[in-house]
Amino acid sequence: MSAPGWYPDPANSGGFRYWDGNSWTNQTSGGSAGSQVPDGGPGGRRSWIWFVVALVVAGAVLVALLWRPAALFPQTPEDTNSARPSGSQWNELEPTETPTNPDDLGPGDLVECPDNSDDDRSEIAPDGRMHGGGLSFEARDDWRADPVYMPWIYDHNSQTRIIVDGWQSNLSVGTVRKEEGFTSPRQAAESIMACMSSSSLFNDFSGREDLLNEQFELQGKRGWRITANVRVANFGQGIEGDVVDIIVLDLGDAETFSIFISCATIDHEENLQEVAEATDTLRVD
Repeated sequence: MSAPGWYPDPANSGGFRYWDGNSWTNQTSGGSAGSQVPDGGPGGRRSWIWFVVALVVAGAVLVALLWRPAALFPQTPEDTNSARPSGSQWNELEPTETPTNPDDLGPGDLVECPDNSDDDRSEIAPDGRMHGGGLSFEARDDWRADPVYMPWIYDHNSQTRIIVDGWQSNLSVGTVRKEEGFTSPRQAAESIMACMSSSSLFNDFSGREDLLNEQFELQGKRGWRITANVRVANFGQGIEGDVVDIIVLDLGDAETFSIFISCATIDHEENLQEVAEATDTLRVD
């Protein structure tokens, strides 16, 4: 059904009559359909009352918004935390530096030799042997009592032989110190081979070819052995390099490993034979 209100008067074309929700009343208004609807009837008064109430409520809400915005929309509290961390932070972009593992060294790799020892000598004991580092070998009568300079070896006893001017062969025994970075017989053998290749013993080093790289045992003492052709470039006089033999043994000392080193000239058969004979006499003292 229609709601109460002013509607076109069915009895007066162009006029209006009030409908009370059930029937037409006697309240009428003249004018055309575009004329203002009179406000004298109960529906008119009620409509104006609700309109005024709506205006008052809207005004009250507007005043509340203007005068107390903080109550309705409180400000976000200030963040007092610093954006910059105050402590040391883990950097995921830059990995930490990984120390070089000498076990990973291979043929041709070069490392710097320790340079802390001046303990070089050439002494033949009364028993005809060269002793050093708990090892000994039978001295060569035809070799020189002239020590070779190897500043990473302690208790170093050696013999040398001149092959050509500026090139010599050697036999050495002594020790290397664990505190200087030698952590196992295998690692020590590899590190010494690498550092010898990069030292003044082999200027113009051009490459290394391993002949042996394996476990070694002497009189029940275990260790490691590397034998390699260490080649040089531009030396001349028919010299290509040396066959370098390094034996490192753990004799049970807490601070050192024992070491034997020989260098024999590549393709020099006499020198190779001399060194092989001396190596066969190597013993634990």
